[in-house]
Amino acid sequence: MTILENEKYAVFTVCNLAYLPKALALAESLLRYEQKKLKIYLIDRKCDVALPDRLADFIWIEDVGVQELYELAFKYDITEFSTSVKPFISLQLLKVFDKVIFLDPDTCVYHSLAPILSDLEKYPIVLTPHYTKPHDNTWQNSDVGMMRFGSFNLGFFAITKSDEGLSFLQWWSDRCFRFCYFEAQFGLSTDQKWVSIAPCFFKNLYVSFNLGYNVAFWNLQERDISIDTSGLYLVNEEYPLIFFHFSSFDEKNPDLLSRSTFFAKGKSGKDLLALSASYKAALDRNTTDASKTKYGFDFMSNGDYISPTLRRAYASVSQELPCGHDPFDSNGPVGKFARKNFLLEKKPVAYKSSSYADIGKHKAKFSFINISMRLILRILGPNRFANFARLLVYLSSYRQNRDMWKI
Repeated sequence: MTILENEKYAVFTVCNLAYLPKALALAESLLRYEQKKLKIYLIDRKCDVALPDRLADFIWIEDVGVQELYELAFKYDITEFSTSVKPFISLQLLKVFDKVIFLDPDTCVYHSLAPILSDLEKYPIVLTPHYTKPHDNTWQNSDVGMMRFGSFNLGFFAITKSDEGLSFLQWWSDRCFRFCYFEAQFGLSTDQKWVSIAPCFFKNLYVSFNLGYNVAFWNLQERDISIDTSGLYLVNEEYPLIFFHFSSFDEKNPDLLSRSTFFAKGKSGKDLLALSASYKAALDRNTTDASKTKYGFDFMSNGDYISPTLRRAYASVSQELPCGHDPFDSNGPVGKFARKNFLLEKKPVAYKSSSYADIGKHKAKFSFINISMRLILRILGPNRFANFARLLVYLSSYRQNRDMWKI
């Protein structure tokens, strides 16, 4: 590949400073197989930190030209914010490059990206499904996860500079800036769920069934990892492993691959274990002081922690606040709004979300709630109770309940 050809495409990722070891592991692998620097967009406040520019090109999100950047950074948490800007960044890159490939920071490259670039010679948009064979109906939740979170995993996408590619990105970007919330109960799953309906609008969108793309814990039931005699990783002894997506990687237990529950958990073959161990070594090798930095958009100007509740409440009232306001100013309109509505934690303790794995820790609380719900059912009757339960789902999205907040 000539230098000129090498410059016709860009590969980028997005992450905050805490995710740098993952992004740098990806950058190392890209350099190894493509002799190309990864473009790492830092979704964090600019600060004075040492960044290894020998591995990657670093661009702060504050330098990209996103309109209403700070409003986005305030209404979205880090996952929502970092995913919301992916299509916008792609549009900016396509002003310079002919092709753009996005990889999540927790992916790692194991082969040349030539097959993806070849796809882009024929199609303007390339996506991958989470998996290509239906789950066994006896498996817990079967295919419900794909219904909730989207058909395609947007830890990868590839786009060409074409009318349809640009139209797709503009459509997607507009929706991400408005509705990149993680609210599966309302059909929203950050940037990802939107793309489930993209094939309805973009007829040349290509869904790749190359099983060497985007291998991850959610599709291991259909993809066996092996190493051939030359040391090349293969999928099902047929497809070269192009990149692996180490989503929710369990660094304390790399042999389990992911903290998430999945069909093949605990059944890893020796070659998959070797892959996992090598990724853990890459993370350890790329740990930096910068990765210990707290997420800059998690705090008001006086150090008050911005809770998820405050973010959603802000989204509910932001259009009523003065034009050009700085939402992070603790003495500004948002700071006053937060205090008036008791939306500030007494101590700046970071939020930690509960998951299904935490249910066992709260048996007494669930018992109390269930007793209370049975009492409400008895008072309301079954029909009104059903409407009451639906109302609770609606109220779970604070941004949609404007009457809850005082300005």
